[in-house]
Amino acid sequence: MKKRYNLTYTFIEDMLEKVNEAGENNDEITEYAKRWVLGDPYINKAKQKTKDKSDEEFIQELIKFELFKGYDDIKELVINNFFKEYNKWKKNDFLNNLQEILNNIRNNILLEDKLNREYEEEKKIIEKDMFGKICNEIEAKYKDGSMRFFVLDVKKSFAYFMVEYDIEELQPNQLQITIYETSLKEEDKLRIQENESHISCPILLSNMDQYGISFRIDPQNYDFKKISQFDNRKFLLVLYNKKIQRIEIFFDTARQLAQNFKSHSTIKPFKILNIDENFIIAINEPKGFLAIYNTKGVKLDVFSFDDNRSILYGHYANIQLLQWYNNSIPNIIYFLFIKDTEELCFVEYDGQARIFNLITLQFRPAVCNFPRNLVNILSSTDGSCIMVFAKKQRDYNIDIKEINRVYVYLSKNFGGSVSKVIDLPSSFKSLESLQISCINYRQTHLISLDLQNGCLNSLLVKITLEKAQFRFQKCMRKKSPIFQRTNLNDLINAYKLTFEKYPIDNCIDPKQNRPLCLKIVLDIDDDAVEDYGEKFEEYITKMFENLKHSTKKPASILKKFSTSVITFQELDVEDANFQKKFSSEYQLGEWIIQLCCLIPIQIAVTRNNLFQPLKDGLSSNDVKVISSMGEQSCGKSFMLNHIVGTTFDGSAMRCTEGVWMSLVNTQECVYVALDFEGLNSLERTPQEDMFLALFNTVVSNLILFKNQFAINRDISMFQKFQDGSKFFGSDPNIFQARLCVIINDVCKVDKDGITREFQSKFDQFQRMCGSGLDIIPWPLFGEIAWFKKLSIFKTTLDKLETKYENARTFLQNTKVIMAKLKICDWGSLDENLIQIRVATLKRLFPIAVSYGIEQKDSIIEHLMNHDSGELIDDPIINLCNVLNNFEQSTKLLPDSNIWLYDNKYETCIQLSNIIRNYFEEIVQPRRESSDDNEWFSNLDRFFKNIIARRTSRVQNWYMQNTAKFPQDNSNVVNGKYEMEQEISKLSLLWTLCGLTCHQCGLKCVKNRDHKENHECLTDHKCHFPCHFTEAHKDTKIPECSHKAGHEGNHACDEISHLCGKPCSLIDKRNCQKVCSKKIGHDDGEHLCQSKRHYCGKDCSLSTYTAKGDYQCPNKCIISYEEEHNSHRCENTVCPIQCPIPNCKERCQSDDHFHASSDLQVNHFCGNGHQCRELCEEDGICHVVTEPKEQKETYKGLVKETSITFTKYIQLSERLKCNKKIPPNEFKHTGKHTHKENGFHYCDAQCQFCEYYCTLPYGHAQIHDTRHGNMTQTEFTGENIEFEYAGYKLRVGDQGTFVLCNLFCKDLGRHRHIDYCKNVKNCEDGNQGQDIQHINDPYSVQEFTKCDHECPDEKHHKFGSTNVLTKSFCELQLFHVPLNPRSKPPNNYGYISLDGHHFNCENPSTAFHIIFVLDCSKSMNKRDKKPIPDFPIYNELRKKQNNRIGAVYQAVYQFMEARINSAKTNKNQVSLAMLDSISLILFDKEVTIPFENRDLTDTRDLLDIMLKHQVRGGTNYKLAIQKAGHLIESYFDPAKVNIIIFLSDGECDIPKDQLRTICERNKARGSPLYLYTVLFGKDSHSGSLKEMVKIAQSYHTTNTSSDMIQCQFAHTIDEVTLINHFTNVADNCDDYKKTRKTPLQNFEYRERELTLKKHELILREREAKVHVMELSSLEKERELIKSNYYKHKAIIL
Repeated sequence: MKKRYNLTYTFIEDMLEKVNEAGENNDEITEYAKRWVLGDPYINKAKQKTKDKSDEEFIQELIKFELFKGYDDIKELVINNFFKEYNKWKKNDFLNNLQEILNNIRNNILLEDKLNREYEEEKKIIEKDMFGKICNEIEAKYKDGSMRFFVLDVKKSFAYFMVEYDIEELQPNQLQITIYETSLKEEDKLRIQENESHISCPILLSNMDQYGISFRIDPQNYDFKKISQFDNRKFLLVLYNKKIQRIEIFFDTARQLAQNFKSHSTIKPFKILNIDENFIIAINEPKGFLAIYNTKGVKLDVFSFDDNRSILYGHYANIQLLQWYNNSIPNIIYFLFIKDTEELCFVEYDGQARIFNLITLQFRPAVCNFPRNLVNILSSTDGSCIMVFAKKQRDYNIDIKEINRVYVYLSKNFGGSVSKVIDLPSSFKSLESLQISCINYRQTHLISLDLQNGCLNSLLVKITLEKAQFRFQKCMRKKSPIFQRTNLNDLINAYKLTFEKYPIDNCIDPKQNRPLCLKIVLDIDDDAVEDYGEKFEEYITKMFENLKHSTKKPASILKKFSTSVITFQELDVEDANFQKKFSSEYQLGEWIIQLCCLIPIQIAVTRNNLFQPLKDGLSSNDVKVISSMGEQSCGKSFMLNHIVGTTFDGSAMRCTEGVWMSLVNTQECVYVALDFEGLNSLERTPQEDMFLALFNTVVSNLILFKNQFAINRDISMFQKFQDGSKFFGSDPNIFQARLCVIINDVCKVDKDGITREFQSKFDQFQRMCGSGLDIIPWPLFGEIAWFKKLSIFKTTLDKLETKYENARTFLQNTKVIMAKLKICDWGSLDENLIQIRVATLKRLFPIAVSYGIEQKDSIIEHLMNHDSGELIDDPIINLCNVLNNFEQSTKLLPDSNIWLYDNKYETCIQLSNIIRNYFEEIVQPRRESSDDNEWFSNLDRFFKNIIARRTSRVQNWYMQNTAKFPQDNSNVVNGKYEMEQEISKLSLLWTLCGLTCHQCGLKCVKNRDHKENHECLTDHKCHFPCHFTEAHKDTKIPECSHKAGHEGNHACDEISHLCGKPCSLIDKRNCQKVCSKKIGHDDGEHLCQSKRHYCGKDCSLSTYTAKGDYQCPNKCIISYEEEHNSHRCENTVCPIQCPIPNCKERCQSDDHFHASSDLQVNHFCGNGHQCRELCEEDGICHVVTEPKEQKETYKGLVKETSITFTKYIQLSERLKCNKKIPPNEFKHTGKHTHKENGFHYCDAQCQFCEYYCTLPYGHAQIHDTRHGNMTQTEFTGENIEFEYAGYKLRVGDQGTFVLCNLFCKDLGRHRHIDYCKNVKNCEDGNQGQDIQHINDPYSVQEFTKCDHECPDEKHHKFGSTNVLTKSFCELQLFHVPLNPRSKPPNNYGYISLDGHHFNCENPSTAFHIIFVLDCSKSMNKRDKKPIPDFPIYNELRKKQNNRIGAVYQAVYQFMEARINSAKTNKNQVSLAMLDSISLILFDKEVTIPFENRDLTDTRDLLDIMLKHQVRGGTNYKLAIQKAGHLIESYFDPAKVNIIIFLSDGECDIPKDQLRTICERNKARGSPLYLYTVLFGKDSHSGSLKEMVKIAQSYHTTNTSSDMIQCQFAHTIDEVTLINHFTNVADNCDDYKKTRKTPLQNFEYRERELTLKKHELILREREAKVHVMELSSLEKERELIKSNYYKHKAIIL
């Protein structure tokens, strides 16, 4: 088509040119035409045009062909022909061509695929060959070196090649450690309990089918030394770092150890010990000891774990052992603990073994000789025996076999011969790897590793100590017998177990007590149903009777418990009658909620001295919170379950961690039950307990506090409540709970007395329970009264005012309280609730103002009252009530989810178009409105109504959500201001301009503050019909051709109705451009229909304002004909913004030019404004506590110390002024303040943590604060390095990770190191007056006292109450030391050796020990001599190498043991130095080498002893008489007198003399203790035994084996003698532990009587015994009480 067209066009164009040239010569033209058609140049020219011209251009040119002008018929024929050809091509040629193309494409694709496959195959072959050649060349070039080079791939990239490679570095050999953890099947565990000889088969634990946990260590860096397993599946791994030369100890689970070593990062050891490589290690897992013996320095260091296995600290340090080996270095090859003891066994190369006692710091005198060919030594798990393993070769008919043997030595008789020798099985070959393992404390196994077969073998070891019999039983796996069960009623018994643990009847909501029905379906014959039914009913009835008898619980619903039995054939669940009879009906949602409420959820825990909330937990009912707290394992959860009907778990051990919550929903209210973990447990610090108690008191309505007060009178736990009260002291309404103190197990007779006693003790705790305190003695557990009394709590709960009006309030308050505790924010709770509510509303302001909802994403959340859950009203508006002259009843869309605002300008334009189009749809299209002013007015009224509705809803929403808060609160005021600012953006956006469009006569519908030209946002065309209808009688009347909003008549442009010439004033504004006069009018002036042509120049309004220069952007509308000097636009009001900052409103004046007045003009909008200046009052407006980071790490001065903690900081804020600026004013009167007469904090800060004082500014009392991290402190100490809270620190370390006040509280009484503040106080010794915290936890008087603690162990151990009762010196800080031997002030307490006075019992019970030794002639015999390898052996051998020398050696070891026992007790300071010692030597006369000497110089005492030789004769009477004289001479009531009487012969019994001494000592309250020792034959022991009987008769009867008492001992040799004397020294330490004061005896007896009473009550019920015995016990206790109070003054 294009070719034909172009050829035709070229022909015609050329022909026309020839026609013009030829004129009238037609022949010439015809001849030319014939030649032209055949001419190739013309055809080529047409082809080129076809090629250069697109199809679109061709069609356009064809239609607009100029040559067709005037020949419309030809043009029509051409175009018709074109469309004919086009349609033909479209229907036929195009489809055929397209099919042909597609076929060609398919063929091409197949061909292309084939070529690509061939190409890829050939490419792979070439790449494979070339890749191999390249790799060989590269690897051959780089073959030398410590690394191996591997080429992975070669790729070409543009002009170069890319080589991917890998480098393998040759590493040295690695030591792989694999830990296989084993376990026993439950069946094996049960069988072992039944039969200790049962042979079990352990199984390997796996993880993801992987057995064993492996990791590697580098032998170049580390030497492997030891690995041992502890509790909780943790392993102690000891490595020696050869590079740094130190021991590195790792303690963790196997998996964690592997992860640490595989991470290749710096591995942090659990403990680091700086020591050279000459050492061996022993580990005592049961005791938690680690001993390190330095083989070169011959010294011993012992380390011990704390109770939680979290710290490994030095226990015994630098014990010198060289003197025990005659000052020559021994060759120790084996070194091990006697398990479960504090004794170590040292084995030398020659097999000589000795046992060292860590308490006395002495070797046992006995030496044992082990086999020289030993290869391993082990201790039994209970420490009863030592097993020595050795190999021995035996010749069996020229066949030499190796036999493995075990030699068993009893620890008790160490030093004697071997107790048993046993040959081990042949499978036990690797003796070096033998280990002893204990299973469930019942079985002991000897385990061997069989490397050849890759398995473990074990022998069962049975030890019978009494007969010293040992039997090793080989582990043989036998087929287990079938486990037969005799009881098949477990499913039914579940009811009993449930009702035992949880309540039967509901205490607070009886409506929930519904009878239960049990339908039992059995696979039996129909004939047996009745029989089974009777059996089940009988069984269940009996079961419930036993339950009621054993628990004494109310069980009314069990009476209606029904049971029935049917067969499977009878069961028809779909049967309507069956469903009606055996189903319960619930609302589905209600049932799901109740089911979920049965499951307690954990809501918080306390760890690392922090309160850590967990997660979320709604109901419109009132909420009452009841909580349970108290000692660990005192039945808190059990009681709470039976009061509320919850299912908290409980046991005799610790089972609750943190805080758990459960719900019980009733018709009246929702009961929230909180179950707290027990206080004063070893797992919790006092700070953590305080957090739990504080949370409890703040959130609860009723607190049940349980304790064993009938036995334990300690009320220190309640101090945690009192400690917490000061933290929220500024909030008087926060502690509104009622505290019910429940005293467990109180008999009726004791009820009133215990109530009075504890009422007086609890008076100080009233602050924490605003609703009152109840002391409730609770009946004995197991009595019916125990459960009946539960109903009192229902009455108590009903009387209590509701703390939370609905669940939303409870949830919100609880979250806030938990968050405050989490970050240690002790500010007002109400203030926090206001802050959180206002902050939440502020966050929602943009969405609420823009959409009228709170959330618009996945789920739409409507505006609602966050307290009640009710939606904010969204009223329906009828447009007839809004618009003028609009009578249709049309409802406006709801306000919710109408998008009215966006920060982007383009989006706002779209929103405006959408709302305007909606208005035109439901009201009237603008093009149809004959009065644009009215239409615009309706649109403006429509917009304002929508905005007013949104504004009203948002304001109502904010008002309802802040109504319960003070409206003058700064947060509420600021929130309201921000809301108004958001709303003002909305109102400004939808305030219409209303000036004339710059293109037509319609009004501008953009917002008032737009910057562009005025725009009506239409097509600017007038759409009304032409006014000249007569001219269009036969046709449709066309639309007006003028601009929209024009003046005059409507006229179209299809027929010339008017002149139509350009208006003479066409350059003026408001001109309609064309003349509106009649066609051919006579005058020459053409004028349009506009009645007024505007001046059009810029408006004259130009001024300077507070917000900058202002120039009116509009044009003058005064007629150009009028003379005027000032140009005025159509805007009549003042357009300048209000000068108040942030106010976007316009000036209130109606005068556009009032700014040009001579008077000062301020352009106020006429509204009041919120002041935005900062408060000017003195003090601090607001203190914000927040965690700086979730976690922060402090790097200590000690390299390995890294402490992760949460850092809390306080930020002070100046709040915004809450005053209103009056209308037409720049500022309000008076000072800026965030609240008139409001609270301002004091600006003082704690000098240690920089927390602000929480008291009002200008307060008179001492500053008070809540404290945070001690950012302004650093540690100091007597040692450069020390441990604190498990971390190794150095002097100068910062205290940033420590909470200020709790650090002081945990320390108890203590001193603060600070710079001198008052020279005079320092000179006068009154330094304590200048050192104290802000809000110090202790009074000023307490803080000025000395901070030395009593070293008694009872102050450092947890007793029955798990409370530490520390005792401090009663003297002033920096006091002068008192004389330890003087009487204590007020004759009360004791004076320590270093001169401190303590008001408690002296822990260092001192002794006057009198040795009375026989030195008759028989003591000169040499059948018994001093033992070698003892420190003083050489001196004894030279001077007294006989019996008396052996005795002197034993006396010396006794004195050393007393001193060493004091040194090894870390809580005591040289306590044994208070002992005094005297020595009496007797034969026929008496000699006193020394008397009443202390133990400061034992060597001097030894030298004195060695000066005295043996003589003849024996006189017991004279010796005992002299001992009595020494007791009289040096009698001290604080000391216990002990006589150790030794003889090797017989003599008359000194009865009279001994009784005289005993009577005098007993009268003075200090009975004499007599030890007699026979150092010889047993036949001479009669006198010594009788002496002991006499002395013991003056003691009270005591069957306790731990109590020291008068004793006789027969020592057959020098070893036994030293052992006996050492044991006596040890028993002296036990004396104080077992001795009781009269007060302690009374308390002990009272507990004993209580327990007896409980026992008798049970016996009375079971055997119906008369209660006379109980009455006698009551009298006995009253008698003891009266005696106690009678002698109370003496005791004190």
